[in-house]
Amino acid sequence: MKVVHILGIFLILTALVAVTGCTDTVAGMQNDDMVAVADTVATSINAGLGELKDGIRNNSLALSETGLTGREAEAILARNLLRHPWAVSSLVISKEGIVLAAAPENYAGIVGEDLSWQSQVQDANTKQAPIISGVFLMAEGFTGVSQSYPVFSPSAEYLGYTDITYAPDVFLGRQILPIINGTAYDVWVTQVDGTVIYDTTKEEIGKNLFTDPAYADPALQAIFSRIVQEPSGTGTYTFRDRDWNRNVTKTAVWETAGIDGTSWRVVVTGFADETDLKTVRAPTPVSGTTDARFANLTLFVQRAASYAKEHGKEAALKEFNNPNGTFIDGELYIYAYRMDGTVLALPYQQGLLGTKRTGITDSNGVEFIDGLIEIAGNGGGSLYYIYPNPEDNYREEFKLSSVIPVDNEWFVGSGIYLPEFPAGFNDTERDDLVGRVKAARDYAQVQGAEKAVADFNDLNGVYADGSRYIFAYGYNGTTLALPFQPELIGSNRRDFADTYGVKIIQWESAAAQRGGGFVYVQYFNPDNGEAGLKLCYVAPVDDTWFVGSGIYTDQL
Repeated sequence: MKVVHILGIFLILTALVAVTGCTDTVAGMQNDDMVAVADTVATSINAGLGELKDGIRNNSLALSETGLTGREAEAILARNLLRHPWAVSSLVISKEGIVLAAAPENYAGIVGEDLSWQSQVQDANTKQAPIISGVFLMAEGFTGVSQSYPVFSPSAEYLGYTDITYAPDVFLGRQILPIINGTAYDVWVTQVDGTVIYDTTKEEIGKNLFTDPAYADPALQAIFSRIVQEPSGTGTYTFRDRDWNRNVTKTAVWETAGIDGTSWRVVVTGFADETDLKTVRAPTPVSGTTDARFANLTLFVQRAASYAKEHGKEAALKEFNNPNGTFIDGELYIYAYRMDGTVLALPYQQGLLGTKRTGITDSNGVEFIDGLIEIAGNGGGSLYYIYPNPEDNYREEFKLSSVIPVDNEWFVGSGIYLPEFPAGFNDTERDDLVGRVKAARDYAQVQGAEKAVADFNDLNGVYADGSRYIFAYGYNGTTLALPFQPELIGSNRRDFADTYGVKIIQWESAAAQRGGGFVYVQYFNPDNGEAGLKLCYVAPVDDTWFVGSGIYTDQL
């Protein structure tokens, strides 16, 4: 099914290229082209929802035979979760609304909990049919969607339902980005109540089209009302471009996606007029070694922090936000945030000023704003992430940032770009990484820490697979598993930092304690014996330790 789906998308996009010609802009494109893209995106979303439905349907059939509780039920849920490693959790809930089984093991504490008060639970038990809930706030602090399937006994008695829960923006990005990457199109998706559940501009996710002050303009309200009321259509509106550096007039084409009664409006946008397109400029050549550039970066940030302390917050922010000011130096520019993630200075993306960006991820899922806040709160330091480079036509590139707190309320930072590293890891690579880590987590939860750690450290075992090896640390920094550096096992590495001051173990520990996540590290690669930049995923085993693994950028 997946092969046919991807092939179909490829054929449609090939047809679009034939119609529109080789161009990097949407200027002059016919609405028919955008309609075709919107239809392709909706088809892709429905196919993805169908795959998830197949998995929970199979869970339902198996649970009907085994019963809804116990280790066997949990194993059924866990196996399906590993087929969708980007998903968050899976539950079995009785017809009375009681949690009977949960996966992964980290969710075992909610077994027995009464969730009958939740609207999505009431809806599933009332309809006794496959449904997709509206977005709701999960205990972990982010919004999720529950896609469920009813469970009936062999004698056709309704017993309850099973579900799989995921962040809708993560799911939708997997369906949308392969279609629009390399094009000038943006896509956003909204529920019919106006809640934005996906946007290629991530700061828009979670806002409501009809209540958020950013959308108060009557012209915007008019087009948004049409979008939620009409299953498909076209229109124009004026709003910030994807880089948040100017207002542009956009053409919008929308279609409806969703199965089992769900209606999500999929909106494809592009610039309506050639005059709205930003001027393309050649990237500024980067000179000097990374070490020398990093040394210059740290001095630049220190100078900004000193300037802020000397001249005061208001004067400093005015200077930091001036694109022609003294704190713009080639690739270097100063940004500033409050400790709660609110943007104070961002000279090339001033449309984001005043926006709270906590929870924002880069293209590989790294929560870099939260990371910067944590580092600033600990006195300052460095971090890697992917971000648009204004000196390279806003192309997404690896960035090494340094931040320093000005006081307890806000911090300043800047970064150097590392275009020599590939910025993208595709879904297959990330899924393989996450699946590998979650399988190791599940193994540890079943086998116990002693056996699992011993197996992770076994150079002849399945978990020490070259650069794909599993590592493990206690939250206090104690090294538990590091198969290719056995001399470090048992040592405390909480304060270990790489060449550029990135405190690797602290960042990994923080991500794991938030429930798991992605980080970037520079670390020894056993395949070639050299340090390399890699994307890691970490997952908590319990409240004392975590496991992780990574993909090196030089393997792409």
